[in-house]
Amino acid sequence: MTIDTIHCKHMRKTTRSPKRALCLLLAALTLCACLPAWGLGAKAAGTPTNLGLAEHGIMAYNEGWQYSYGGKGETVGGVRVSDCAGLIYSYFSDLGVGGCMGGATSQATQNCILTGLFEEGLPRIHGLALTILEPGATDDYSHIGIYIGGEESCENSDYGTNMVRASIYRRGWTTWHLFDNGVRYPREGWYEFDGGMVHYTNYEYDVNTTIDGYTIGADGFAQLSDGERAPVDSSMVSTDFVSAEEVRSWLVTNGWSGSNDFDYNAKVSSTSVNLRAEPNTSSTIVATLSKGTRLHIDGPAVEGEAVAVGTWIGDQDHVGDEDYGYENAQLFSKWYPVTTIHGQSGYVSEAYIELVISAPTITCDGESVTIDAGGYSDSIYYTTDGSEPTEESELYLSPVYQLSCTYQAAVIRNGVVGPVTTVTVMGNGAIFTDFTYKNWFAPHVDKAVGLGLFSGTSANTFSPNTTLTRAQLVKILANMSGEDTSSYEFGDSIPAFSDVQENAYYYHDLAWAVQAGIVSKGKKFNPSASVPREQLCLMLSNMAKRYDAALDDSQDKLFSDDDKISSWAKTAVYEMRNLGVVSGTGNNAFDPKGTSTRATAATMLVSFYNKVVALHDTSGDNLPATKA
Repeated sequence: MTIDTIHCKHMRKTTRSPKRALCLLLAALTLCACLPAWGLGAKAAGTPTNLGLAEHGIMAYNEGWQYSYGGKGETVGGVRVSDCAGLIYSYFSDLGVGGCMGGATSQATQNCILTGLFEEGLPRIHGLALTILEPGATDDYSHIGIYIGGEESCENSDYGTNMVRASIYRRGWTTWHLFDNGVRYPREGWYEFDGGMVHYTNYEYDVNTTIDGYTIGADGFAQLSDGERAPVDSSMVSTDFVSAEEVRSWLVTNGWSGSNDFDYNAKVSSTSVNLRAEPNTSSTIVATLSKGTRLHIDGPAVEGEAVAVGTWIGDQDHVGDEDYGYENAQLFSKWYPVTTIHGQSGYVSEAYIELVISAPTITCDGESVTIDAGGYSDSIYYTTDGSEPTEESELYLSPVYQLSCTYQAAVIRNGVVGPVTTVTVMGNGAIFTDFTYKNWFAPHVDKAVGLGLFSGTSANTFSPNTTLTRAQLVKILANMSGEDTSSYEFGDSIPAFSDVQENAYYYHDLAWAVQAGIVSKGKKFNPSASVPREQLCLMLSNMAKRYDAALDDSQDKLFSDDDKISSWAKTAVYEMRNLGVVSGTGNNAFDPKGTSTRATAATMLVSFYNKVVALHDTSGDNLPATKA
């Protein structure tokens, strides 16, 4: 079944009666009973596979199809007829799959995604298309057939000759092609084929080996001890089929010839997707595309018929059925104009498109910003004012000497905007992705990072909205002091905290903070706990005393919640209030037990640095002379 674009008329959850469900089951069983016998072993009904295509050629040979120029599998005088391309065309039409071209050249160039020279070897893949190249031509084929494995091919040859099954080396084939048009291929395991079992390893069938106790002959079939074909063991048969694009990628990676320089910027994201002539479901099917098929988007998406993606409920024909439609459907109304590697042009719904335009990477060396997007670096547009990049934005040409701002960059080609990369570049070149310079705290964080007080919580995140922890605060104060704390240890004079490990990132900083009188001794430190506002004030007050800073502790104007401030912190709270480091939280309240985010803490700590540390001796003369 191909994925078509469907105008969603009904989107609701329904409950089907037991009687209706039984009718549907009986109808489904009846449909299966009517399917061609040759299709059941190799594929799911309606889904083209390479094994099914090969079996189709064998079936046509066994049934004695007659040659008729322009024939496409119709029955004439009780016998089906076709020409060489019509044999292949009829496989897809029998399945109800559109998109297959009608001529040898058009099939080879528009339905196939990889071409190789026969003289350079043939991949062991059933259902390859084999062609005869016109002398001196590069893409003009006079004949086409089907590779059925075992170094044999089937084709409907000519008047008076009709169907031929013969060695591939006797038919004059010059080229082979990996067929697409929604065809699925084996990847790994046992598969049922032509009444026997074949085994695939890495997308090719195995020969002349032993697997799972079966001997596999030169024709690829599992054999019994007497050399006869082994019967099909349904418990071993795999149903794992993959797209033609996946097989193509593997073949190219492993040295098979074929062009791999198609300038694509999107892929098909689902199986058996219809390429339409217009952005609606009633237009001509240009081709049926496999999942992973590479596409070139030729321009911006256009409005078209809505596509519903969800779980179908109801009879397939929904005649007289009020309970049909899509459950939990999502509508997509945009269609992309695209071109395939074979030059087929049309429209595909955005529901089935995966953009593969590279998202730019943005780096900074501390002086300039570099933006890169691999092969698309000549089409990068960027902004530094917070707006989304468009083709009217700045075109990136060379490193940009602008820091302390937020960059947004994207590759834009033919009106198609790729993924947008957004990063905020600090004045020292640090890059963060979790806030922009429009945030009120950005300049303060920039200063805090530039001073070396704060660093990120990971390579490119600052986590501005998470609460500041006690361990983080100790680390920041140690950074602010400029002291080398690496040799500070806990010992007899500074007993260790029971919840602090020697390999903790803040271990030496905490030992310094205790000896410096910034943190009180105790049994536990609670490093992961958040820092109450009154406790932050006390630690800053202790820090200020190291610089002999003159602090004003006057309390002539009390906070409205003064009675909630702990007695041990009250002096420090008003010192920091009078210094301008902290203020109320509204209605003249201080909220002493409340905590601060890393962004808020950065603002307060930068203010403290400017008003205390930067104005006093920072040479280290006031630091302890001995270290525990």
